[in-house]
Amino acid sequence: MAKVTAPNREILFSDENLQDPYPTYARLHAKGPLHFLDVGGKWAVWSIFSHAECSSIAKDPRLSAKRAQQQILLLPVDRQAEFSELARMLGLWLIFMDPPEHTRLRKLLNKGFSPAAIEGLRPQVEDIVNRMLEPLKPGSEVELMREFANPMPVRIILEMLGIPQDMNHTFVEWSRAIALFRGSPDRTVDQARAAQDALIQLTDYFRKTVAERRRNKGNDLISLLIDIEEDGEALTEEELYAQCIALLFAGHETTRNLIGNGMYTLLQHPEETAELQENPGMIRSAVEELLRYESPVQFTARVLKEEIEICGQRIPKRWSILCMLGAANRDPKQFKEPNQLNLKRLNNQHLAFSAGPHFCIGSQLARLEGQIAIQNLVQRFPKMKLTGPRPEWAPTFGFRGLKSLSVIL
Repeated sequence: MAKVTAPNREILFSDENLQDPYPTYARLHAKGPLHFLDVGGKWAVWSIFSHAECSSIAKDPRLSAKRAQQQILLLPVDRQAEFSELARMLGLWLIFMDPPEHTRLRKLLNKGFSPAAIEGLRPQVEDIVNRMLEPLKPGSEVELMREFANPMPVRIILEMLGIPQDMNHTFVEWSRAIALFRGSPDRTVDQARAAQDALIQLTDYFRKTVAERRRNKGNDLISLLIDIEEDGEALTEEELYAQCIALLFAGHETTRNLIGNGMYTLLQHPEETAELQENPGMIRSAVEELLRYESPVQFTARVLKEEIEICGQRIPKRWSILCMLGAANRDPKQFKEPNQLNLKRLNNQHLAFSAGPHFCIGSQLARLEGQIAIQNLVQRFPKMKLTGPRPEWAPTFGFRGLKSLSVIL
């Protein structure tokens, strides 16, 4: 990221676009694949909007995922030193690593997220969803984010980690604090402090939990992470704590938004929803289309290791570049009628989980949870409809999700 010197800054990060960024995406698609986006009036950042270039950049070894330090650079210079621990702790997450560290860690973690391991969770996920939906009665008014979409993914990841369910609310609060910081392009000191406090408390929690689990191992994911070792490589203690936190955060934040965004989209498209109710076998392609249409993650960032040319523009070394995944998923050069919802869309190569070496390790778990949750909701409550004022989107441009979703079941 650099101080604003280039002309033709585009405005994307506004309150209006927070509620509906897609007209702006369409306008910018028509102008070209690369744009210089204003960030809070003080900074601007080069941003890629096209599907092809976003996919290519995600795989380009000349760009680095080591961007944790970059996340505090928008804070006042005289306050940045207060948050060195925040940058250090985020830097231990898999998504903020480059090879060879990323390659080593990903290889170890893959064992817990293999297709067979995730499919083995299906009965567990179905049971949790059934238990959570059982008390909800047709005809009743429910705030779906609070009652279901927020707690459900955390309940599942807590079961996977072998952590008591009474920690659910606390973990949701810690996760939201991190999301508000990470998803805001114009980050504030208060957001940074809340995120740093949440990470410190989470690290303390997992330090105690891992110590206890070493004494009494079980069949949970933490015990698996303690045990996994390959070619003499193992997770260090700090890596172990950090990956537990990252799994908890990612497992909650993206899946809650997949469910919330997905249900809101379906409620706005009753004909598509009716077809899904009549043809439950469509659920896999339906979830892929919902991921494309209202992507839970709207952008990701990379840092240039060297000066390179992108879309005809020379960009200096150490600058950040945003891959606008939400815009790429509405790219008319990649998708026919990109602004139309089509639950039967074929060859849906969306970038909701990014691409390349950092393709989301938990993507299959998110898909499984989304399929089971959305399928159950549309089948159990065929007359569900929106109620109350129009839902508002949470103030996190990077993570697109609803503050609340009031429905009559």
